[in-house]
Amino acid sequence: MKITVIGVVPPCPRCKHIYDLAVEAAEELGVKVEMKKIAYDSEEAKKYGKVGTAHHIAEWAKMEMDWNKIKEIISESWSKQLDDFLMPCKEKAGEEGWLMTPVLIIDDKVAFSGYVPRKEDIKEAIQSAKS
Repeated sequence: MKITVIGVVPPCPRCKHIYDLAVEAAEELGVKVEMKKIAYDSEEAKKYGKVGTAHHIAEWAKMEMDWNKIKEIISESWSKQLDDFLMPCKEKAGEEGWLMTPVLIIDDKVAFSGYVPRKEDIKEAIQSAKS
């Protein structure tokens, strides 16, 4: 099984956390996986569609975001509060057919985009991909 995380380089706290959760989920399930990280602006990432960060989505959609607040939240590592704060960008990305980082791909299928899912959700996605 292949699991790929599309994110920023170097990884932001969200991209790092989703990668770590995917590794833990696979280990707990006893599933052997090939883990990979790719940059959102790479040619490889583009094969999954238009990919951007929350900042790209907000800029493109002309959304007002409090980037200072985001920097404050992100300075302490990943948190659900950060994902909640960026949810309007994720929703706008989905409406317009974009993938927003972090993106978790399992066997070449997008499983999650724009937020960090719970480890249990990643486990379920891994199990479904195995079936």
